[in-house]
Amino acid sequence: MEHLKYRPDIDGLRAIAVLSVVIFHYFPSLLPGGFVGVDIFFVISGYLITSIILKSASNKSFSYLDFYKRRVLRIFPALSIVLVSCLIVGWVYLFQDDYKLLGKHVFSGSFFISNFTLWSESGYFDSKSYLKPLLHLWSLGIEEQFYIIWPVVILLCFRSKNHNRNIVLSCATIFIISYAISIFTMASDGGANYYSPASRFWELMAGAIISTLRFIGINTSLSKLMSLLGIILIALSITMIDEKMSFPGYIAIIPVLGASLIIASNGNDLVVSKLLSVRPVVFFGLISYPLYLWHWPIYSFYRSIFAGSPDYHELILLLLSSFFLAILTYYLIEKPLRNARNKYITAILLALSVFGTGLIGAFIFHINGVKDREINKSAGEYASVTDVYNYYKYGE
Repeated sequence: MEHLKYRPDIDGLRAIAVLSVVIFHYFPSLLPGGFVGVDIFFVISGYLITSIILKSASNKSFSYLDFYKRRVLRIFPALSIVLVSCLIVGWVYLFQDDYKLLGKHVFSGSFFISNFTLWSESGYFDSKSYLKPLLHLWSLGIEEQFYIIWPVVILLCFRSKNHNRNIVLSCATIFIISYAISIFTMASDGGANYYSPASRFWELMAGAIISTLRFIGINTSLSKLMSLLGIILIALSITMIDEKMSFPGYIAIIPVLGASLIIASNGNDLVVSKLLSVRPVVFFGLISYPLYLWHWPIYSFYRSIFAGSPDYHELILLLLSSFFLAILTYYLIEKPLRNARNKYITAILLALSVFGTGLIGAFIFHINGVKDREINKSAGEYASVTDVYNYYKYGE
């Protein structure tokens, strides 16, 4: 399977996406729409994955085994260490009911079904969401589900003589249907609208469409205007959209279009692309995945352990801790494992690690949170941190 030409501006776009999400979670008043960073990630993933598949399929070198090996080497190293760390911290600090819930979410995260699990529970913005350290893994579930379905669709299109046309039609059809589902479920089923792949795939398809049009020769003469408009749309999204609005749906087209325009400009713009390609910005893009994985569990565990909201100085400390762990994870775990000599064996061991951790999580859930732990022995009548909140707030 062939590698794509590296585009530093896409890593810069990743930096904008992850920093938007992190700032929204830690300082929501600064970027009320920072959560749209996830939508930007979806567009980037749709573009890159489609480009990888198209390039190898056109050269008849595509291999499912190689494709998924690369996905495992990319995704599993950081995910494995975060999941294991959450189980260890939870063992020491979480009450029985909270640890039981964590076990459930570790299982869901390991098998990339967190979006369905959270869909069956409550919303992303509900008042108790901060007590779920792995809440953010729902987006990883959407992406993995896309990785399972999309290669099959593209390779089926390649069986026909007019495969380029069929791929474009497939992208457009899925985009339209998925966007329509997102709009129609906006009012009737907020959980489905937010977590269902059916209402999210259109965002990945936006990136896929850009990849497909470039593959058959897109005109990039307007790249300067496209990238400038794209960055303006993203800036408007992260500052003007907020969690009170129905999302995704109509309004999600703004950050999706913004990211699509920047990617479609092909890195030719001398202003926006250059700014996105400067080393400090690219660096944040390189650590964007481990930073995304670490930032929320650190915040969530703090609130669970100390049964309260961190002040400004504590938030800064938590934020620095997230960056520190992300950098360590990238350089000491991600890069070495991704560049391992025997990549297939490494991928198998990583898969066993992640899925094995998921089964441990399922067992913890099955036995109701491992009651025989020191924290439960000293907890008295409290079974969860929610009980502590209720006692001190309501006296019950």
